[in-house]
Amino acid sequence: MILEQLNKFLENNPQVQWRQDDEGNLYLRHSQFDGEHEKVKIEPDALAKITPEKLEQVLIGGRNVEHITRVTGYFSRVSGWNKGKRGELMDRQRVGLA
Repeated sequence: MILEQLNKFLENNPQVQWRQDDEGNLYLRHSQFDGEHEKVKIEPDALAKITPEKLEQVLIGGRNVEHITRVTGYFSRVSGWNKGKRGELMDRQRVGLA
């Protein structure tokens, strides 16, 4: 991951808290989870090898995070959708609003 990708990841994930030490190591933590979960340390050489998807997976750490979406005015848990509907969700294009 290059610095530009990391910045975009952090912009798109405001729930991720982070800091950097003098050696360039990054310490990240997903704020949704309580204090018992440790920060993730990523050294500069490891950052170059990690993808945004893998970073997100590491931060969530396999914890069950419910995905809820709003379709035509009501909210629905994605976990209750069938395989085809979840596939449609993955094919949707997401845009940011300024």
